Amino acid sequence: MGWIIFMGLIALVVGGLLIASPQALLNISNQMNRMVTRIDEQVIKYRFGFGVSLILAAVFLFFYAYLLGRLR
Repeated sequence: MGWIIFMGLIALVVGGLLIASPQALLNISNQMNRMVTRIDEQVIKYRFGFGVSLILAAVFLFFYAYLLGRLR
């Protein structure tokens, strides 16, 4: 269940950055040039859609982790 929460947090942070501050995400990508694949121009072009999708995925993952916790 911990990995589900971890994935949800990553999706929430990246989705929030895509919506609120795409330049910060590009700066992080440029600084970690060799470790992380550069963000594609299409993602930046459709950043709002990608950001909302990632935030919705994060909400789903948190809800799923919550349900798994209640079933134990």
